[in-house]
Amino acid sequence: MSTQGLTYVYKNEELSIEAFKEYRLNKGVVCKKCGSKHHYWLMSKLQFQCVDCRFRTTLRSGTVLQGSKLPYSYFFIAINLLSKQGNRLTLDEFQKHTGHKYYEPLWEFLNKLKINLDESERGLILSTYSDILSKHFRLGLIIDNTFPLVTERQLLPEVDLERVAAR
Repeated sequence: MSTQGLTYVYKNEELSIEAFKEYRLNKGVVCKKCGSKHHYWLMSKLQFQCVDCRFRTTLRSGTVLQGSKLPYSYFFIAINLLSKQGNRLTLDEFQKHTGHKYYEPLWEFLNKLKINLDESERGLILSTYSDILSKHFRLGLIIDNTFPLVTERQLLPEVDLERVAAR
């Protein structure tokens, strides 16, 4: 299985947003205004809202993605490649996998990830994405040409990302 094929699994932006949201919830969202840890999700805004003071926190706020306008899927592509190649991942290779036109935002993004995320954190992020992917397969929500149609009756025990990417 080529790395290019496996990278294709991470290019779904909706799954990437949902996986990043789950990752944030697992790490804990803290209100910048009042310090509360009680939030609910505003799907229309892609933000968390504090139950106590109603202050909104964006999905990227307080994370390594803060200040970046790159798609969430780039985050998971980078984490996948970094977990396989370590900090030896080159910018040219990352640009090839994302298909992004400009060099500078990718350079800044990749360096930020290399500095701020250790091996255990990368593994946690990829397992969160894998859990979201498994959930969508079980519910039959992935139906585009890259993924097989799964009905609600066909429950999959575990999704093998390499098998999915090979299709």
